[in-house]
Amino acid sequence: MKLWIVTIGSSDVQLHSDKYNREKDRTKQQYSDKIWRDWYEDIKPDCYDISFEPKTAFKDVEETYRIQSRVLGTIYEQHSAEIQEEIRSYLTFPLLSNFIKKLRGLGVPDVIVYLLTDQSAIFDTDEKRRKIKSPYWEDTCKLEPILQGYFEHNFPGVKLISLKLSPTKEPGLDDWDKVLDLVKNQLNTIQLDSEPNIVYVSHQAGTPAISSAVQFMSLARFRNHVNFLVSNEYTEETKTIPNSTYLGAIQRQEAIALLEQYDYVGVRDILGLSKVDSDNHQAKQIKYLLDAAEQWNYAEFQKFKNILTKRKLLEIKEFPWYQSGYESAYLAWIRLQQGSTVDAMFHSFRAVEGSITKWVEKHYAAHILKDPKYGLQIKWSITKELPNYFDALSEGNQKQFKKYGNIGLYGDPLYELLRQARPEWNTHPDIKVVWENAKNERNNLFHRLEGLQESELFEAWNTKTPEAWEKRLLGCLNFIANKELTKPFVSLEKASLMAQVHEKLKQLIEAY
Repeated sequence: MKLWIVTIGSSDVQLHSDKYNREKDRTKQQYSDKIWRDWYEDIKPDCYDISFEPKTAFKDVEETYRIQSRVLGTIYEQHSAEIQEEIRSYLTFPLLSNFIKKLRGLGVPDVIVYLLTDQSAIFDTDEKRRKIKSPYWEDTCKLEPILQGYFEHNFPGVKLISLKLSPTKEPGLDDWDKVLDLVKNQLNTIQLDSEPNIVYVSHQAGTPAISSAVQFMSLARFRNHVNFLVSNEYTEETKTIPNSTYLGAIQRQEAIALLEQYDYVGVRDILGLSKVDSDNHQAKQIKYLLDAAEQWNYAEFQKFKNILTKRKLLEIKEFPWYQSGYESAYLAWIRLQQGSTVDAMFHSFRAVEGSITKWVEKHYAAHILKDPKYGLQIKWSITKELPNYFDALSEGNQKQFKKYGNIGLYGDPLYELLRQARPEWNTHPDIKVVWENAKNERNNLFHRLEGLQESELFEAWNTKTPEAWEKRLLGCLNFIANKELTKPFVSLEKASLMAQVHEKLKQLIEAY
């Protein structure tokens, strides 16, 4: 018998993206965020008249809309069968659909156990529920009829068992010990006709406390029959992590799988390294490396540098001025591997423009003005060192420069300064692409709402392949750093300290 235990999170049921709505020939008024208002208007008083609105994670026509689970479930529950059918036609299940696709290949489960949350006993007053950010609205219990229909549609005849995690006092679902007891009690209520020989556990959804509790208690009850399903909502890649008798082995394997997805926060949660014993040197090393990696993932390279140097995590003597540029470029490369071309575009241009700014700050510090309101400015005094600089600016920039005696260090004034200081720019095959083509294409692409194709990213840099794009980006950064490099870097991976951090993390976690 095959059993699937799945934790339902507040973002497991979403509404269709604008792109999907458009492909379904729906009018603008029928898009998810617009038709939502028609559904919600009648039940708004039951939600304390709070203006709940579906949101996307970021502005992209391919992004699905997310709404608080309890609100979505309440709308579905209180509408007629006809409207319920309409609501179902707008629903999408990003992670669950990945899991179901994988399970069809592994063998249809005989029983599905899904865990829901209900914190109404904790948030039991109007005052606690009237806040739009109250955890009460993130509860998944109201999604039960939606989920039941979804599972029945995908696996007809399967036995469904819903379990509710219902804490009775604060801190509720953020208390690891209490959640462990809740999960244990609920899993022990499962009545099966026979003991399963395979148990699939999907526990990425929900809070970290719930995920860890489901992982631990599944292993405690079903031992080496447990296999974990790990999926990614955006790449749709789903992996099965083999079973193991020991929780530590499973944790390490899942941590490595999350590491491959550059999910450093997830790795830290799986390994339970939010806090570590001060005497456990290996755990501390992993935690500090994960802390640094998390900041790198957020493009917070100064914080990344501070953690590396303060904790002495790598054998490096310094973090030179040009290093952040290479880190941003490598982040762009990683985002491209993850399928996020918009992020790849953003971080690639940020790498070059940020590096030029750093170069100017280092070589022309006496001519830099740090304006608290308008940011870095280049002062008129620069024209004494670069006499052709003023004439090279556009007429509009010339007027501004002459009027105020300084001009913002971004865009054309920034690029022109490097070009005047480094005349070899004009014959360099990589850096001149930024001036002649890439910066204009960047502006055009960034103002579009549609997604960005890989070919468009490469075309903006006058390249056609990922390898050529990396080479061009690397060539730009090597040109900017110039003679301060002992020798030019041959790859973004070799140039990035994050690549060293990632490899060291893998080695330490495998041995942990």
